[in-house]
Amino acid sequence: MAHVAQGQQEVPDNLRKQLAVAVRSVQWSYAIFWSQSTRQQGVLEWGDGYYNGDIKTRKVEAMELKPDKIGLQRSEDLRELFKSLLGGETDQQAKSSSPVLSPEDLSDEEWYYLVCMSFVFNPGEGLPGRALTNKQPIWLCNAQYADSKVFSRSLLAKSASIQVRRSICI
Repeated sequence: MAHVAQGQQEVPDNLRKQLAVAVRSVQWSYAIFWSQSTRQQGVLEWGDGYYNGDIKTRKVEAMELKPDKIGLQRSEDLRELFKSLLGGETDQQAKSSSPVLSPEDLSDEEWYYLVCMSFVFNPGEGLPGRALTNKQPIWLCNAQYADSKVFSRSLLAKSASIQVRRSICI
């Protein structure tokens, strides 16, 4: 079974769990899966992600969730906040419910993760677009020092005090 975000290719249901295992095993703050858009030929956009970084405000008591579920829940809450900020809710039930988080609840790291959801990459553009075009993974070390021509989100990462030691785009 898989789910499809609006305008995106099919993404496996267990992808976020797989990202969670990978992120926690190397102690990263987040992972992003870029997916080909079904609305724009060849364009990569947010497919899914997992957030494991600092949390400024908890709306759900940590005691209520097992440690391995906290990141999965936060990732989902951040996705819901992004959707509500876009105002792109299409089903009536989603319109009547409000997101668990609000913008003032977010840490700088969470803002970075949230803003990344709005990025799109044309073939050859940015690291994800270059990795797609070349059909090769790209590793970037010390990304916080990278030129914004190489890593288009570098200024955003610097402003959020993100310490990107290693980044891979496949």
